[in-house]
Amino acid sequence: MATIHIATDDADEAPIRCGEVYFPHRLTVLHDPARFHMALSAMRVGPISAGLLSYSGEVRLVCGELETGYEVNVPMSGSLLTRTAYGEVCASPHLAAVYNPDSPAMLHGWADGGSLFGLKIDRPALESHLADLVDVPVRTGVRFGSALDLRHAPGRQWWMLARSLVELARDPGGPLSAPMIARPLSESVMTALLYAVDHPYRDQLAEPQRRAAPAAIRRAVQMLEDDPELPWTVADLARRAGLSVRSLQEGFLRHVGPPPMTYLRAVRLRHVHADLRTADPARQTVARLALRWGFGHLGRFAAAYRKRYGETPSATLHRTVHGRPTRIGQRHRAERIDREGPSS
Repeated sequence: MATIHIATDDADEAPIRCGEVYFPHRLTVLHDPARFHMALSAMRVGPISAGLLSYSGEVRLVCGELETGYEVNVPMSGSLLTRTAYGEVCASPHLAAVYNPDSPAMLHGWADGGSLFGLKIDRPALESHLADLVDVPVRTGVRFGSALDLRHAPGRQWWMLARSLVELARDPGGPLSAPMIARPLSESVMTALLYAVDHPYRDQLAEPQRRAAPAAIRRAVQMLEDDPELPWTVADLARRAGLSVRSLQEGFLRHVGPPPMTYLRAVRLRHVHADLRTADPARQTVARLALRWGFGHLGRFAAAYRKRYGETPSATLHRTVHGRPTRIGQRHRAERIDREGPSS
């Protein structure tokens, strides 16, 4: 994961530095130039760049055709007037502005200062991911709707995920930056956007998906059991198992129960439990071990742990168990599928 922090009082430097993260643009300062300040805290995970961009006062940005990516902007406060070839949107904390690669864009805002969350997704990656979801070839240049309502599902659900990227942009070195957390999170944000925003393939996302063979699901389960430390995403797992994303998800629902990433979290929880049982409390902490296995939110981790093991992680850590650690790479799920076949 690459991170970047930019702060400048130079109105000539600002668009150059900002354009390195997002898109080249012209900047017009519409407030006292002596008070000008721009700050950007951003990170890049795979095909996604996410950041918080702020200006000290009113500015206008004009971009040519975005060409290389799609963009979603959400003001954290105030409003942002945006104009593209597909219409005009007054974005707010409740309404995101969405930008397509084949249109110039104008952004006018920050009258009272403040920040904006900007999400850029590389065009080939988004279109390839959409093709994985619908399991058909996708033409380039998918046209998205110009706005996304964040107050109602599924836009609200997308924003709940995307807000985690806001926190990651604010603190790129924090626990959310661990690859086991950041990569699946960025893919989930991309997937949720494709389900939330209007586009020509949206109806196809709701169509029934072909069923995956139990053997393919067994392979997927085994991969998660064997290598839980890898920064898996659903797309990674589907590709390795020879399935489409939705076939994998349907197969887990039918043959395993929980979705792939929920199953992976359960596998990792077993590993945390084993590490806590054998760790030296003088050398290890609950937070360090939880983060090692991809749990970035300690409150949710502790609740899940207590529900599964009937005690707090700290209680397990301080009740030292001597001897060799138990084997964690269990095969019970794969064996059950092999033995029982598809569930009814």
